[in-house]
Amino acid sequence: MNNEFDSFYPPKPFLEKEAHKPGHVAVTVFSIILFAIAFLFFFDQQITFLVELLAVLLIHELGHYLMMKRFGYENVRMLFIPLMGAFVHGSKPEYRQKESVLVIMAGPIPGIVIGVALWLIGIDMKIQWMVDAAFLSFVLNAINLIPLLPLDGGRLLNALFFERMELFQVVFAFGSSLAIIGLGFFINSYILMGFGFLMGLQVRGMHRKYIVHKSLRDSNVEYRTTYDNLSNKAYHFIKNEVLEHTPGLKRFLEESESSEDATTIVAGEVSNMLVPPHHRDAGIVFRAMAILVWIAAIAVPLYLVLNVDFSQAFRAV
Repeated sequence: MNNEFDSFYPPKPFLEKEAHKPGHVAVTVFSIILFAIAFLFFFDQQITFLVELLAVLLIHELGHYLMMKRFGYENVRMLFIPLMGAFVHGSKPEYRQKESVLVIMAGPIPGIVIGVALWLIGIDMKIQWMVDAAFLSFVLNAINLIPLLPLDGGRLLNALFFERMELFQVVFAFGSSLAIIGLGFFINSYILMGFGFLMGLQVRGMHRKYIVHKSLRDSNVEYRTTYDNLSNKAYHFIKNEVLEHTPGLKRFLEESESSEDATTIVAGEVSNMLVPPHHRDAGIVFRAMAILVWIAAIAVPLYLVLNVDFSQAFRAV
């Protein structure tokens, strides 16, 4: 969108980049403590299980964390959510498909590999805690590979095949939220049902973004870029589309007493509407290998568990 007509439009507002925030290790440790306190509040006799659970979650999230750092993600943070799980967040101006796939798989795959090692040693040497920890690692990581958003399996499928199919992403996310709500209802888990409803709210935002993007495509406005590279003309068009599809923001802009604050908020919404450039550098062989690893990561733990006679060696895990 940068051309000789760009000067006819008012300059886009300056948007300060998110500064690097120190102390993320302390925040992570604090979130782990809160996670443990909340768990013990409801399950005060399950200290051993809590230690195993934290170890499995930490290995999983540490895989995501280290791979993000390896590929230059910014402001990478790990947080534990009481009674829910944990996640790692980070961002970068531009993404590559191979890097995205490796970041996603770096969470569950190490957990599965470590789980297999603990399982084989535990079964062979009859060490109960190893078998318990391995089984927990199998369950958490294999479930995480189910192809539903926002699980790693859903994110992997999305990164491999549907990265540019925005409408399919919306439908996929909506179907995932319904599936999680249904599963929560089936197993009588209000936490899981609540998580599904929260996902539904996210789908609403995804659909709004899809509508805005469709309008921008029809107007030949480039939105797959960074805010720094966004032309003044493109900013003008995107701002108008955002305000048209966000009545609450439009009213706030009209009623705000501080034009500077309102302008910054609108600029932030425009920035959120942009899609960072994604380079599709994953060929057929890479995608095929990723799918094979994905399938094996689910099939191997299932095979190991189904082929052990616990009555001959251990109590049921």
